Amino acid sequence: MEQVKDIIIQVAIIILPFFFYETIRLNRHHATVPKSNRYFVTVLSNIILLFCMVYPIHLGEGGEYDFYQIPIMISFLYGGYGIGIVTALASLVYYAFLNGFEDIWFRAFHVIILSVIPLVVSKKWFSYPKNKKIMIASALAFCYALVYIIAKGLVIVMGEGFTLSTSQMYFNFTVASIIMAMTMIFQIYITEYLYENAFLRVEMHKSEKLNIISELAASVAHEVRNPLTVVRGFIQLLEGSEEAGNKEYMRLVLTELDRAEGIISDYLNLARPQIEVKQHIHLSAQLFEVTTLMSSFAAMQGVYLQTEMEDFLYTVGDKAKLKQAIMNIVKNGVEAIQQNKGYLKVTAKQIADEIIIKVKDSGVGMTKEQIDRLGQPYYSLKEKGTGLGLMVTFSIIQAHNGKLTYKSEVGKGTEAIITLPAAEQP
Repeated sequence: MEQVKDIIIQVAIIILPFFFYETIRLNRHHATVPKSNRYFVTVLSNIILLFCMVYPIHLGEGGEYDFYQIPIMISFLYGGYGIGIVTALASLVYYAFLNGFEDIWFRAFHVIILSVIPLVVSKKWFSYPKNKKIMIASALAFCYALVYIIAKGLVIVMGEGFTLSTSQMYFNFTVASIIMAMTMIFQIYITEYLYENAFLRVEMHKSEKLNIISELAASVAHEVRNPLTVVRGFIQLLEGSEEAGNKEYMRLVLTELDRAEGIISDYLNLARPQIEVKQHIHLSAQLFEVTTLMSSFAAMQGVYLQTEMEDFLYTVGDKAKLKQAIMNIVKNGVEAIQQNKGYLKVTAKQIADEIIIKVKDSGVGMTKEQIDRLGQPYYSLKEKGTGLGLMVTFSIIQAHNGKLTYKSEVGKGTEAIITLPAAEQP
């Protein structure tokens, strides 16, 4: 009965703090899914670790067991290698404070073995889907539990051997190890479940905005475009007959009319189906066409446009829409380069069953907060931008079962990464 109470305390120490933290962090309304506070995660992991070691499970015959493995693994996986190393070292400090230095090297060996795989996995942890994360966590937890069970059995055999009391302790140790593994899996599942819910809420919020804009576009855009076309025609006629002093004003009016028509076109793109025609696309040829078309625009901005592409890249989708999306990304990259100097490099290659297109510029760069808001309606880093162009681009890429992500650093440029499913050569 005493062991059951101790196990419940250990499980509560692990589950409850992380659960409340993730619930409070993710359940608030956000335009994007909020990121973890690394400093708070470090402090929380170390507090949980300390309480785990202060209130261990008493196995009998002086044996004790605690779930110190879980906060160390969680720190590596969700905080990164830096936080993981801090938590691992803190576990040794706590151990020395509570138990002295007699077995510190043996404990250090445990911690090193425990940290190796989470350290390697942590680099790509957030790129894994939910099911893969749970599978990895399950494999890690049960693997460590099995190792501990075998190691404890060897220690007993090499010591006093299996007597009635040591057998009972070994049974308690085995049960505690299995519960430790299950607690680890449950903790990962809860975290991923809360994150998935927060992500779905953000996506639903974006979808609601997109639906509202699409409805407005369908009802208003055509009616507004027609009078604009008429006004533009009369302005062009007047431009030919007016004096030179007024022609500058006429050109400004035409420029603003063109900009208004561009905004209306973006609204219409939101209202239309994103993939109207599905066909095999020779993506290499299309990328070459896009970069050729954009080279003159880049040259006018003083930007050197570089390309590096594989020859036989194919995908399936709407050729016109995909071309529009790629051109918009390239155009944004060119416009991000200020003071009329810099470069923009477009690369494309196939990795396994995916095509990776990268558009890297040497522009002004963006902060993490700005990257998180990209693709939202009415959010733009341009002085006269509406954000609709990039919103349409995100929609087109997603409609092609692809993904558009950005990497950037202020003052060092931005890299847009387009991932599209590859298709066989027709």
